[in-house]
Amino acid sequence: MPVKNFFLMSFTIVICLLFLFSPFTESKTYFPSNQIAIVAIADKDDALQAMLNGFELYGSFLNDIEFQQGYYLPLHGKTRAEAINYLGGGFEKNLAASIVDEYTCFIPELNCLAIKPVEGLPLLNKEDIPYLSCDEINNEHIIFSREFTSCYSPIDRYLYQVEIRLYQDHWKISALSLDEL
Repeated sequence: MPVKNFFLMSFTIVICLLFLFSPFTESKTYFPSNQIAIVAIADKDDALQAMLNGFELYGSFLNDIEFQQGYYLPLHGKTRAEAINYLGGGFEKNLAASIVDEYTCFIPELNCLAIKPVEGLPLLNKEDIPYLSCDEINNEHIIFSREFTSCYSPIDRYLYQVEIRLYQDHWKISALSLDEL
C-alpha cells in the first residue's frame, strides 16, 4: 500500500507540475494582455481599411462623372448636401464639406455641382500599405503617414498624413496634411 500511495502522490505532483509549466497555462496567464494587443491590431486594421475606403469614395466622387455643356458633373452629388452626404461615408462631416467646397462649384444654368479642374489630394490605396507608418494616438485616433519623394524634382520630399478617428463605431478620415520636408 505505501508504494501505491507514493506512486499516486508522485503521479499527482507530476500532473500538477505539467499543468503549471505547460504552454497552455502560460498563455492563459497572459491572455488578458494578449487580448488587448489583438484588439489594438484589429482596430488598426479596421482604421486602415476605413481610410482606404474613404479614399476610394473620394476617387469615385471625382471620377464618376458625366460631361455636359463643358462641365464635369459628379454622379454622386448633384447638390452640395448630396456630395457631403456621399463623402460622409468615409470623411468626417466638416472635412467632407471642405472637400466639396474646394473641388466643386455650383453651375446655375445646370442647377448642379461641377468638378473644378484643379489638382486634388493624393489618393492612398492598397499599393501604399508597405510605405505607411502608423501612430496610434489612442484607441479612437490614429495617424497614418506616407512619404513621397521625387514628385516634382529629384530631391523633393513630402509627408502626407491622414488622421482617422472613431465616430460612433465607424472610422472616418478627420484631417489631411501634405507638408514639404
